[in-house]
Amino acid sequence: MKKKIFVPIITCMLLSTTAFGQTLASIVAEKYEKEPFAKNFRWGVSFNMYWSKLVGDQLPVPYYGKPSLGFNIRAEYYFASFLGVGLGVGYQQRGSGIINPDNSGGAFSHPWVVNKYGTQGDPDSTYLEKLRFNSIEVPLTILLRTPKDLIRGIRPSAGVGLIYIYNIRSNDVFQSVIDGFHKDNAVTDAYIRNDLGYQLSLGADIDAGGNGTMFQLHFVYTEGLGNVYAIGQGNGHQITYGVRLSCLF
Repeated sequence: MKKKIFVPIITCMLLSTTAFGQTLASIVAEKYEKEPFAKNFRWGVSFNMYWSKLVGDQLPVPYYGKPSLGFNIRAEYYFASFLGVGLGVGYQQRGSGIINPDNSGGAFSHPWVVNKYGTQGDPDSTYLEKLRFNSIEVPLTILLRTPKDLIRGIRPSAGVGLIYIYNIRSNDVFQSVIDGFHKDNAVTDAYIRNDLGYQLSLGADIDAGGNGTMFQLHFVYTEGLGNVYAIGQGNGHQITYGVRLSCLF
């Protein structure tokens, strides 16, 4: 009689244990699936690998894009799985290369010629002159992200918003390939110090191991809205475009 009583009890206990184990496994699996992107607030740093250029209809000289590096401290807060806001502050190089006409056959054709910078060799279309802006930027953006993974641990994301740009210093630099002497002229007063623009970004948020850390890889385009010239040399604005790599905790 006792055996008949214990058999169903043991059977019920085994079934309950199995059900509990399956439920626990499913909770753990669900937590693992959601945890990397369930965190609402993150902050971290980003490294910006951009190209910068001055563009417009009334430019005093022809320009070309030059490499411009920078970094930001960034913070992001998501109100929902697909919508958030981002704020950053950091240092960013900007500016443009200046194309000079080749009037005498190139920098190496007439090395005895003294150019307008007082160095030998003609400043020509070999891209030796650069306009360098050193700026502080503060982007404020609306963030969008898919609520589900495209691939496990990877979700497409994007941003759109405004950016404040403060130009700390501007320099006109000529890199002489003849004598190695680089002419560096401060031209800060010739360009605006404060600019407001817009910023667009598109890329992916990538889980960095399930511990809440996330990598972010975005293509970023920024365009200033103000005329960059302060003393009437022309009418143009500044743009940057390139890749931003962020690590957020």
